[in-house]
Parts: sequence; C-alpha cells; structure tokens
Amino acid sequence: MISAQDSFFMKKAIELAKQGKGRTGLFPLSGAVLVKDNEIIGEGFFSQGSSGHAEYNAIKAGKGNTEGAILYVVIEPCFLKGKNNSCADEIKKAGIKKVFVSMEDPNVSIKGKGIKEIFDNKIEVHFGLEAKLSQKLNEHFIKYYSSKTPFVNMVSCMTLDGKISTVIGDRDWIIGDESRNFLHELRSSYDTIISGVNTIIRDDPQLSSKAIGGRAPVKVIIDTYAKTPLNSKVFIKSKRDDLKPNVIIAVSAHATDERIKALTSAGAEVIVCSDEKYDDEKYSKVDIKKVLAYLGKKGFTSSIIESGGTLNASFIEEEK
Repeated sequence: MISAQDSFFMKKAIELAKQGKGRTGLFPLSGAVLVKDNEIIGEGFFSQGSSGHAEYNAIKAGKGNTEGAILYVVIEPCFLKGKNNSCADEIKKAGIKKVFVSMEDPNVSIKGKGIKEIFDNKIEVHFGLEAKLSQKLNEHFIKYYSSKTPFVNMVSCMTLDGKISTVIGDRDWIIGDESRNFLHELRSSYDTIISGVNTIIRDDPQLSSKAIGGRAPVKVIIDTYAKTPLNSKVFIKSKRDDLKPNVIIAVSAHATDERIKALTSAGAEVIVCSDEKYDDEKYSKVDIKKVLAYLGKKGFTSSIIESGGTLNASFIEEEK
C-alpha cells in the first residue's frame, strides 16, 4: 500500500531532479531519494557534471548503509553498463528491498527495460507514484523522443491590454527586474533560443543567460534573406560546456551566397530551410518545421521563442 510518506519522498526526488535543468543533454531529468527506517540516508540527481545517475549518487551517499533500504526515483533505472555499473545492478548490489519508480524513460529504446531488470532481480517494484509531476517535469524529453523535434515554448512580455511595446517600439519599460531575472533562469533551462531577424535588427539582443550557474542556450535566428548584421550582439560567445555552435541562422533559398559566406565567417552555422509553398521571391520564407527537424537531428531537445509578433504568429500557425 502506498502511503502519504511515499508520496513525500517521491516529491523530494522530483525536486532534486530540477537541479539538473538544462544540464542533462539527451537524458531526462531524474532525482533519487534513498530511505531507511523512515529517514533519508542518500540523495542524488543527474546532470552532465555529476559522477553518475541519480540512483548511483543516492546509493553512494548512503555510505554502505543501504541494505534493506527503499529507493524513490523519478525515471526508471538504467539497465546498460557505462562508466559505472548499470543502476539496476547497483540497486541489487546495495541490497535495496523496494523501489518506487515514478515514470518510464521516454527513450523508446530504453523504456520499460530498466523496470523489468529490477523486477527480474527479485526486488519489489512500484510504478507510477506522482507520475503526472514527473511527466510535467520531463515534458521536453517526452516530446523530443516521440517526435525527434524539440519541445517548443514561447515567452512574451506584454501589458495587461496585450501590447508588447510602445507605439515607437520601446519594450524596456514593460519588463521589470524580477521578470528579467526569471527570463534568464528560463533561458538556461532550454537548449536553444529562437528569435527573428527583425528583433535582432531592432533590439540587438545578446540572447544570453545571466542566471547563476546557468548555461547559455544556442541562438537560432529565423532570417529569410540573411540580413542579420555582422556586428550583432548575438555573435558574442557565451561560456558553454559543449562544442555546439553559438549561433544558427536559418535562411531561405533566396539568401545570397555572399551573405551566407559573411554570416559563416562571423561565426554562425547557416542552414537553408526554404518553404516550397513560397517559391516566389516576394513571398519567400523559412520553413519552421524544417528548422525544428534540423534542431532535433542536432540533439536539441527544447527551444524557447523570444521574438516579435510576426514570428510568434508563424509558430502558432504551424501548430494549427
């Protein structure tokens, strides 16, 4: 029988998992809590900078006092050996008697196999505790592994009557310090940030993240005619912990070779994503679906849109 105490410990594991936001690559967010005699003896979460998966870190924190303990974990334990033993093997080795798993791994090549491995090791398994919370936390990865395209969110600062700028295009007065700090935290939890060339020309944003300990997203500019100014602040490189490009600029087939070469020399990766429905130069545009498919192939699981009304409307239209 599942108790209120079980839910408490699983919610604690979910809170731990949040510490990995923006730092798990292609792996879902996971946290683990190890409990013995109704007391927490080990905690762990996964991030690319950690020594192992959430379960491994929680068991390690248990310092050998794990025999007969109960493990609460957000994502089903892995069953494949990497630099460490598989988490399923570590659970068996630690003598853990019961495991609560909140959700399956969204990766279809792994999904369900970790749970089966634990069950086959004669360990009591309970599945689905606080699953809705875990699925909400991992909505990026659920979307990515079901479609191979990034989970896309849109952020916009506006007045109560729906305006995103003054009549002269000034936006600074709309957003305050609290909102700006939240925006930087939000950016750090996404792989890419998408904006339109008109926003780059008009506002010249750097599109970085100033969140403490945060990671800057890759900047993706939708730029039909490759008009992005070469001195734009988006080309300023942010501190990153991988080798992915700093800026990706998506253009249409009507962008000139000269402009593409110039943007490439400025440090951008330029991709041609024309929408075949608009083959006339007057109506040429970038195919958003092709951009998202490209980002998915690059291994980006999430994107946040920060732009003006035109690009926002284009993404909304694509979802209809």
